[in-house]
Amino acid sequence: MNKPIPDFHDLSDADTSQIIAMAWDDNTSFEAIALNYGLDEARVITLMRQRLKARSFQIWRMRVRARNSKHAVKQTQQRAQISQDPPRALADNSDEFPLRETPAPRRSLL
Repeated sequence: MNKPIPDFHDLSDADTSQIIAMAWDDNTSFEAIALNYGLDEARVITLMRQRLKARSFQIWRMRVRARNSKHAVKQTQQRAQISQDPPRALADNSDEFPLRETPAPRRSLL
């Protein structure tokens, strides 16, 4: 069963440009795009496939797959995991890397 191809002719060029910019932005989730423009993730992917060059679309898809920030659900899961992790103590490397007590003298190139 073939899915109908969505028609994006009702979007203005400015709206299309804004959606593409939001899709490229790592901090903007698909849910935010859906709230602003009514396009779910599948329709954004279809729009990107239609409007981008083939290689640009491939690069974008690789980026999106690797980012939790594009999905609000994954963002909240990641934040919950971070908040549950105990804070790590900073290593005291002062014995291994002592600081100079006086700054190094500046030498002129002339």
